[in-house]
Amino acid sequence: MARIRHIALLVPASGGYSRGICRGVATYALERDDWLIFPYERAEFMKLPPWLKKGHIDGIIGFISTPDLGRQIKSLGVPLVDVQGEGNCPDYPWIDTDPGVVAGLAEDFFAKAGFINFAYCGYPGVFFSDRRSEAFTALVEARGTTPHIYEPPPRVSSAIRQQFREMRGLEYEPALAAWLAALPKPVAILACNDTRGQQIITACRDLGISMPSNVSVMGVDNDEILCRLCRPTLSSIAPDTEGIGQLAARLLTSILEGEKVEARLYKVPPLRVVERESTDITTAQNPLVLAASRVIRDRACRGISVEQVCELAGCSRSTLDGLFKKHLDRSIAGEMVRVRMGTAMRLLENTSMTLEEIAQECGFLSATYFCRFFKRESGTTPSQYRSAQAVR
Repeated sequence: MARIRHIALLVPASGGYSRGICRGVATYALERDDWLIFPYERAEFMKLPPWLKKGHIDGIIGFISTPDLGRQIKSLGVPLVDVQGEGNCPDYPWIDTDPGVVAGLAEDFFAKAGFINFAYCGYPGVFFSDRRSEAFTALVEARGTTPHIYEPPPRVSSAIRQQFREMRGLEYEPALAAWLAALPKPVAILACNDTRGQQIITACRDLGISMPSNVSVMGVDNDEILCRLCRPTLSSIAPDTEGIGQLAARLLTSILEGEKVEARLYKVPPLRVVERESTDITTAQNPLVLAASRVIRDRACRGISVEQVCELAGCSRSTLDGLFKKHLDRSIAGEMVRVRMGTAMRLLENTSMTLEEIAQECGFLSATYFCRFFKRESGTTPSQYRSAQAVR
């Protein structure tokens, strides 16, 4: 019988990101008979819990939030995989969501929506925010434009870092409101995470800035509760947190089995953009594309045809299709599919409506045809998609 390994899981369970990591570790452990998990779920800790110093622990998976905490863990002489991603214990591997892929998903989404003004809003000085800012800036500059980066005054910046560390509140600072007010409109903003996205939405509402027509914002982490509580609801990039948890467990197993594991940053790509109301807009500069896109957004789920869209836009199909491909990189029919799929995904994720009800809401004559359409476009059935979202 294999020797039981005692694994400390020092990951807070207060947010969607960390809960996903815990699920990934649990999935790995359930597939083995030699792992016994000891969870420690406090939202924030700077010192090791007493039981960890006294008990026999074979390995640790955890959020190592400070260099001092990293030194404390190193002194235990126990293998570690850091899933917080900053690298505060550099003698062991650490894992983060790939900032380049995060930036790429956001930049591609906004560009295809027709935006020419881009911005990034994060927490200056916080590691994941700075990584995503650098990646997003590089991609936008490669398009020949310069993104607007939120850079608060130094005294505000230091306060932001402390506030972030202490995980306090969702209030935005006055400097953020002033920055938003001065941005050229319409503008597409990538927020470093969902909390920052929520702060942007709140500030825009207080300033009377129309969303998403003047400010379109996308967060990162897809914390479903927070995203759905925003008004408008917040679009977000879903990280592969379960993948991070499983990778951490595999790396730790390799270390425990005496294999060579590099002490470096391991990047896990996010899953996809989850579209909600905060990005539900097309801002192509061509007036025909803009007008037709609004018609599609309003009527694609009510059975309108491509020919009817062209008729309402006062343009031939060949001409309008050419304009769509030039400005949005997809056809009229492709835009209609995108809108219907987005609506279907939101209803599957956020409601308990039956497939028949969702089919009707999305403009399909039957649930059978809707299911075929959904499987063709996504590679999975509506029921499988709903089940997968329910466990995230």
